[in-house]
Amino acid sequence: ARAVAPLCVLAEYCLPLCRVKGRVVAQKGSEGAEEAEGALPAIALLGGTLVGVKSLEMEALPPGRTLVVIDKVARTPEEYPRRPGIPSKRPLC
Repeated sequence: ARAVAPLCVLAEYCLPLCRVKGRVVAQKGSEGAEEAEGALPAIALLGGTLVGVKSLEMEALPPGRTLVVIDKVARTPEEYPRRPGIPSKRPLC
């Protein structure tokens, strides 16, 4: 996922669709590590765990890009994802 939403919201969009033992990879800017730390409560609530934040250096991309890697380790509670628009209006973190 790239340029969709803050990681806290993006986790709610992606993790419910991911199977247990699956993986979500989100491309973020240079603040990816800080954004991942802030999204930890939402990631855990949705059944994920933060694997890490990796630097991404490619000629075609702006400098300072990162990849946030999240593994799905548990089922997402039935109430997620919430109705369209709600995750961005009322983020989990």
